[in-house]
Amino acid sequence: MLNNGAMIADRYRLQRLIATGGMGQVWEALDTRLDRRVAVKVLKAEFSADPTFRHRFRTEAKTTAQLNHPGIAGIYDYGETYDPSAGETAYLVMELVQGEPLNAVLNRLGKLSVGQGLDMLEQTGRALEVAHAAGVVHRDVKPGNILVTPTGQVKITDFGIAKAVDASPVTKTGMVMGTAQYIAPEQAVGEDATAASDVYSLGVVGYEALSGQRPFAGDGAITVAMKHVRETPPPMPGDLPPNVRELIEITMGKDPNLRYASGGEFADAVAAVRAGHRPPPPRNAGAAAGPLTEGATRVLPPGPTVILPAGQADGPTVRYNTPPAGASTAAAPATMMNSGAGEATPPPGKKPWTTSQKALAALGAGAVLLGGAAIWLLFGGEPNTDPVREPVTSTFAPAPPVTTTTQQPTTTTQFVPPPPPVTTTPEPTTPEPTTTTPEPTTTTPEPTAEPTTTRPTRTQSPTTTRTWFPTLDLPFPENPAQGRPDATRSAPATPSQGQP
Repeated sequence: MLNNGAMIADRYRLQRLIATGGMGQVWEALDTRLDRRVAVKVLKAEFSADPTFRHRFRTEAKTTAQLNHPGIAGIYDYGETYDPSAGETAYLVMELVQGEPLNAVLNRLGKLSVGQGLDMLEQTGRALEVAHAAGVVHRDVKPGNILVTPTGQVKITDFGIAKAVDASPVTKTGMVMGTAQYIAPEQAVGEDATAASDVYSLGVVGYEALSGQRPFAGDGAITVAMKHVRETPPPMPGDLPPNVRELIEITMGKDPNLRYASGGEFADAVAAVRAGHRPPPPRNAGAAAGPLTEGATRVLPPGPTVILPAGQADGPTVRYNTPPAGASTAAAPATMMNSGAGEATPPPGKKPWTTSQKALAALGAGAVLLGGAAIWLLFGGEPNTDPVREPVTSTFAPAPPVTTTTQQPTTTTQFVPPPPPVTTTPEPTTPEPTTTTPEPTTTTPEPTAEPTTTRPTRTQSPTTTRTWFPTLDLPFPENPAQGRPDATRSAPATPSQGQP
């Protein structure tokens, strides 16, 4: 039986119980060899005697120790010792994080502001990015395992049920690991957890932190877990920005292939939302839709997001999910295009034109256009500054609409043979003062000026490299022990080192 003052491996003196979970206990302890305070997680006796659980515990130490990131609580030591009174005991020595878990923050504040919530999500995503790059899946992302320090830094702890993807599986077949309120649908049905599973769980954390309530509730863990599999989350509060709601909607998708594939991709999306843009679609969403079969019609997922200039933003964003196979043909019969490259079917009762009729019509249209152009030049027509250009002007200038009125000298001689093309064309028909006399060197921009009208594209979205400085500004509770570095963790009811 562990208690205050007990020694672990003749080195770590237990001083205060921080938290108790399903697998063990977390203690604040003193490392008597290095004279520093640490957190010691001790596996419960019934699990320490089980070689399978000891192996999982040992795997946690090895996989987490290789992760080096400010947003991940560090691992210092691991060991197994025998106590005559307690039997076989496995323990893990970790960094003691000063602060409080996110669930305690939410209990105290109700919910986070949009700025605080997005910062917390991005920091957590960056930390998970390192784990996912190393092949480590946390499998139990929840507010109790996300610690917030007084300086606003976020740290993930308790990789106790983490799994190295490239290692042999530790959990038994059919064993579901995770917390029901935050479990991914694929985990709930016993499938293997992936990095996208961590992203889903983090999306649930974001839903709760921003709306003040969890998406699903029920009488028991199984009921809640099945709601993650079968039900759509209730809409988030309407006072949240549309791009924030869209971010959580994408992140909590049932299909892992249509979510953000890793913590890094999710953090990039959060950064875009923090900059005021729509969240980008997941990179794997297009590939997950599969190839189109010949003759089949499908509604594709949304393409790359285009950032409109200020003042041109449209209304609330709407996402369109890919409908099930076989159901898309009836979705919009009036707007579907034929998959082939053939011509449109003529209306009933009308015969299609023959090739000779089409050729004659094309020649007639060309003659009309050329005649109209000649009249326009002879009578000094004013340039059309309206963005919607008339068809006759579009035949002469591929440049932008504002600069298409000036013609090259060689083209005007075709319509006005007697006088020189530059000096005599505008004289008889321009009583008004004109400043747009077709001088090629003064009024005609080079075609290279076209890129100035190009609207911003997705490549101009904000960069995702973000200096690692925490900005989460949360008020911490006031109490007489505020001056102590561990003041926010003094109450046993507010554990600060995760939940074992």
